[in-house]
Amino acid sequence: MAVEKQQEEFELIPMSPLRRLEKRIDQLESSPGVDTRDFFREIVDIVRMNQQIVDELAKANDALRIEISKLPSKIENLVNSLNEMLSYIKASAMEETGVSSPNFKPLVDKLDQLVEGNKKVVESNQAVLSELDSISRKLVKPALPSMRKPMLPMQRPIQ
Repeated sequence: MAVEKQQEEFELIPMSPLRRLEKRIDQLESSPGVDTRDFFREIVDIVRMNQQIVDELAKANDALRIEISKLPSKIENLVNSLNEMLSYIKASAMEETGVSSPNFKPLVDKLDQLVEGNKKVVESNQAVLSELDSISRKLVKPALPSMRKPMLPMQRPIQ
């Protein structure tokens, strides 16, 4: 007989908060006068709210990553436009003076520095984008549960 395996959804969660909840539930069940059904409903509501928050954070993270991924191309377009504008300014300065005047030399140097600075900004933005992609890939991977060793009871010294 072939046994069908059903795929069940699961989440990796830390065990210490669950252990505390179990202890608290045991205490409440053993004490008289506490309505355990209301308590369980509240716990279920808290777990649902927690899951909703996690889902909303995941959606916000994806939206932010998409918007950030659009930035390098927009910055590159801006740098290209600035380079084009600078070339027009240089050409107009040379046409007005007829020759490259020493008076415009500091301006031309500053414009060249600006172009180099813009190139560095584009490179750093591309590096940031690649880091964000790697972080995004790491966030998608599930974390491995920590393997805890069982605690051994303390032995009394022999007298």
